[in-house]
Amino acid sequence: MKNYKEFYKQMGNLLYSMAAIDGKIAPNELKELRRMVREELVPQEKHNDEFGTDAAFAVEFQFDVLEGNDAPSSEAWEEAKEYLKHNSALLPEKDRNLLMAGAKYVAEAFHGISKAEHILLEKLRALLDVPQHS
Repeated sequence: MKNYKEFYKQMGNLLYSMAAIDGKIAPNELKELRRMVREELVPQEKHNDEFGTDAAFAVEFQFDVLEGNDAPSSEAWEEAKEYLKHNSALLPEKDRNLLMAGAKYVAEAFHGISKAEHILLEKLRALLDVPQHS
């Protein structure tokens, strides 16, 4: 069984690293992150945190903490990468696809996918061992 708390924390790191890779988080990237959490993660999550909040909101919390601390994108990526190196093979395919889709959604949210975002997406694809889609 996956550690859902750590999974969502690292998803927050991953999505932050994607949004902040160009040094600035665009409003559309933040909007896409919040949409994804509310529309895709919350409806399928069965766990609540110690305060009774849906566990999927940990993605937003981690993202907000990183943004509030003006954390470098590279640091968030390194933490997510280490987690995925050790846990990707243990994650169900749907979770690996969810991480990939979330990163792509955030990357596309502001004027399409930049070169830096494309490189990060390809590194993520290799870590997750998910096939290229269109």
